[in-house]
Amino acid sequence: MLKSIGYFIDDRGEKPVKEFIDKLTKKEQAKVFAYLDELKRQGHNLHRPMADYLRDGIYELRPRANRIFYFFFLRENVVLLHAIRKDTDKILESDLDLCIKRRKQAEAKGNIEKLDL
Repeated sequence: MLKSIGYFIDDRGEKPVKEFIDKLTKKEQAKVFAYLDELKRQGHNLHRPMADYLRDGIYELRPRANRIFYFFFLRENVVLLHAIRKDTDKILESDLDLCIKRRKQAEAKGNIEKLDL
């Protein structure tokens, strides 16, 4: 079981993943939070079809057509970095590059807001 899940906070003080989730329908939000709850319960043991490892320490949570990208921080914590509605079979390199950039910022600055689950 993970200690916590948190939102990445950018240099403007915004939480991109929270903003993405807030714009989803109530049904989609419920699905996302069910997946996040399962991620908190299973941690590194959560695999396809719910989650998958992409590269460079970046994972994706896969609630239907939505993708929430995250990484494990200090082994027992997760930071939610980026989110998209997936409409193709491939994840764009630009999305992965953004995740890696945000991961490095979060590791260096600790700009993370804990999510209560």
